Amino acid sequence: MKLKERTALWPIAAARLMIGILWLFSLRWKMPPDFMPATGQGLMDWLELEVQHAAFEFYGDFVAAIVIPNFTFFAWIIFLSELLVGLSLLTGTLTRLGAGLGLLLAINLGIGLLEVPGEWPWSYVMLAMWQGTFLVCGAGRLFGSDGWLRNKYPTSRMLKLLT
Repeated sequence: MKLKERTALWPIAAARLMIGILWLFSLRWKMPPDFMPATGQGLMDWLELEVQHAAFEFYGDFVAAIVIPNFTFFAWIIFLSELLVGLSLLTGTLTRLGAGLGLLLAINLGIGLLEVPGEWPWSYVMLAMWQGTFLVCGAGRLFGSDGWLRNKYPTSRMLKLLT
């Protein structure tokens, strides 16, 4: 019996759906056009915390010198990236692409928030772990559109890489 035949994939699909919802839910405190929530801390507040409590000096310097002065540009990139990851995981569409981007975002969050008081850095390790799992196992093929895309275009190399 092959491993694929013995392995239940529905828990991976369920986790993919939940992590997709998590990414979309996290957008609520960085909404355009000002990237601030109605109450509480917004994206700029978190970037300033990354500078004040930088675990790596080069990272804090980069955020202070490049990201914060160009806040609107980077805020749009962050917002759209997290939206793309959330929708990709939720719908199971181009899941490997979404998971790869999510992995980079999770690593960036972990580096930036590593020393911020009150943050639990292991949460970003776990988020990165899930993104890596979705990346290597093609998590969108079950309860997602990746399975349909692979069946519709079976000879597409690019699609095989992204799904």
